[in-house]
Amino acid sequence: MTPSPEAHKPTDSAPQVDSNSLLPAGPTLTLASHHGPRHAVVTVDGPIDYHTAPQLLGHLTTTEMRNVPLLILDLTHVDFCDSSALGAFVDIHRRRSDAGHRFALTGIQPEVRRILELTRLTSVLPLHETVKDVLSED
Repeated sequence: MTPSPEAHKPTDSAPQVDSNSLLPAGPTLTLASHHGPRHAVVTVDGPIDYHTAPQLLGHLTTTEMRNVPLLILDLTHVDFCDSSALGAFVDIHRRRSDAGHRFALTGIQPEVRRILELTRLTSVLPLHETVKDVLSED
């Protein structure tokens, strides 16, 4: 029995798959970077999940970002993250610590803070209210 062509049509709720990629196409993040003399601030806008965490990791692991002494991730406009996001945060924190560099998260929204608290990552990741708070420690 041969399935009908309609059996393979994507639905509105199913992720779309780009024919050139193995990852499903989904939402993307808006990332804006601002650099100071010894720091970089990356402002994230959008959900950080299975679809967008690779985009975030790709941006945070460029040579330019790897070499900055202090990397601040501003999550003011992030109201959702899943385990992929948590893994990305821990991965970046570990890589930066191993390289002798600092990492900080700021602007944590209540929904994201709750996930960080439930997973006890608040005791591992450096969290700050604002970018200014992090820079004042420097």
